[in-house]
Amino acid sequence: MIKSTRLTIFLIFFSLTVYAQQKQAQIQRLMKRAGIPGLSLVYIKNGKINEKYHIGLRSNDTRLPVDTETVFSAASLSKSVFAYGVLHLVEKGKLDLDKPLYQYYDYPDLKDEAYFHQLTARHVLSHTSGLPNWRNGDHLKFLRQPGKRFGYSGEGFVFLAKVVEKITGQDLESWMQETVFKPLGMHRTSYVWQKAFDNDYAIPHIDIGLTDSKYFPVNTNSAASLQTTAIDYGKFLMALLNKHELKGSTFKLLFQPQSNSQVDSAFKELSWGLGIGQQFSANEHALWQWGDNGTFKAYLIGYPDKKEGLVYFANSEAGLAIAKDLLNLFFNKPQPAISWLDRDATGLTEFEALNRLTSDYFNQAMTPFLQYGTNHQDTTLLPEAKMNFLGRRLIELKKAETAEQIFNMNLIAYPASSGAYAGLGEIQLRSGQRKLAQQSFLKAYDLDPRHPQTRELAKRLDAGSIGQEAVKNSKLTIFKLPTYVSAKMVSLAGTFNNWDEMTNPMRWIDGAWTLALDLKPGKYEYKFVVDGVWIPDPNNKKIKEGDFNSVIEVPNLQKEDPQKK
Repeated sequence: MIKSTRLTIFLIFFSLTVYAQQKQAQIQRLMKRAGIPGLSLVYIKNGKINEKYHIGLRSNDTRLPVDTETVFSAASLSKSVFAYGVLHLVEKGKLDLDKPLYQYYDYPDLKDEAYFHQLTARHVLSHTSGLPNWRNGDHLKFLRQPGKRFGYSGEGFVFLAKVVEKITGQDLESWMQETVFKPLGMHRTSYVWQKAFDNDYAIPHIDIGLTDSKYFPVNTNSAASLQTTAIDYGKFLMALLNKHELKGSTFKLLFQPQSNSQVDSAFKELSWGLGIGQQFSANEHALWQWGDNGTFKAYLIGYPDKKEGLVYFANSEAGLAIAKDLLNLFFNKPQPAISWLDRDATGLTEFEALNRLTSDYFNQAMTPFLQYGTNHQDTTLLPEAKMNFLGRRLIELKKAETAEQIFNMNLIAYPASSGAYAGLGEIQLRSGQRKLAQQSFLKAYDLDPRHPQTRELAKRLDAGSIGQEAVKNSKLTIFKLPTYVSAKMVSLAGTFNNWDEMTNPMRWIDGAWTLALDLKPGKYEYKFVVDGVWIPDPNNKKIKEGDFNSVIEVPNLQKEDPQKK
């Protein structure tokens, strides 16, 4: 009997070990396809951490492994844990969800806005604040009246954090440590960088696996600056699933879709509760939130009725591209939230192809994406738009030869691809082949007149010189860059063209790269781009401190009307 029991225990342990090994191998295959260096994942079952996976590398440079203590940037997963803290104040009667926030804190960034006196905590937590995700420039403005419809906003959470600090008399970090992190045992979690994190943290990576600069937050941002581990954040997810630390009525409110919070008319299954997404699919209710700050990605999903969930962090721009396949390994059920996120996102196939194209010969790299027995792309895997995306990304990565091969292959499958011709035009222009570039841009416009910028660019490449009449025209501003005679492409980028280096190519005229622009009166910043290198104007002493942009002020030369004196 004892031997039989021992054998049973051994077989159960053995089967669980094999199961975990198989699942880890599947995760590793997904990571390899996407080019993700490191990932940390926690799976919760019956309200407890059931499985833990810490796979890959903190950095492709140092080759140090991800482990249980590795700290990741949580990006927008910062919002959900902050909202959980805010609901503690609601329970204590210190914060009313429907009381205008200005009555707690007179926020100077918004006090002059028309809707300022309408905004509430409920609006902020349900992403119906009417504020943008992040402000454009220094001034913060409402996009619409609060409460009217869903609009994802980090700015609203920043404002609400100011309210929390005003109510509690504490800085956000101290209050969150006291209210949430320490009670839940989240010892490697903070909204600001801690010295204790220095010994074990993940480095971010761009889409082709190169390391990127790591941000070490010194100021709290309730919407984006959280630093944490998968184990720590798993403890928070357990608190949600087990309805821990807050009253049942508060959790019911937290999980309830808020008014006008449906994320999209095409996704009726998705709305927002108080600080976390709500998904209703196949008669099941789930909580969800994604994190994306560019080179760190994160995702959480939780099923309160089953006390089952998952959270993972990845140190790669491709981290969310595997979310659908990853969740299928654990849940194998519809995930409308992933479909909503994937609409305009770069997919797993593109990331896989890009990594192969930047690390192998073209023919070898494209092998998995070709029609069987041919040298033509499999259009079910890489249709026109995806191929053009790859080509443009390869241009950005200075892989012009490979990009040209991509565009030419795409034109075999799609001879009327305007995007492919535009891509070839950019390659030709950057290599100094202005006439060929002009022809490619005109072809792109002929195939798709919805993009007039290709025709305008072709016009700017005309071989003619700037005539004397143009020079005499006082409305034109002339830019000149002498020397650099051997440069293949020189262009002008600045505040007048959204810093786009392709909009205004310059021409070599009488010993200088030259361009004439019709600019309205005002102050502008600019730089020359010489074969991809951005430089200030050597003949202009007016330089903006910090970013070394050249500054030019175009005067108003209109004569004053004597009748107005």
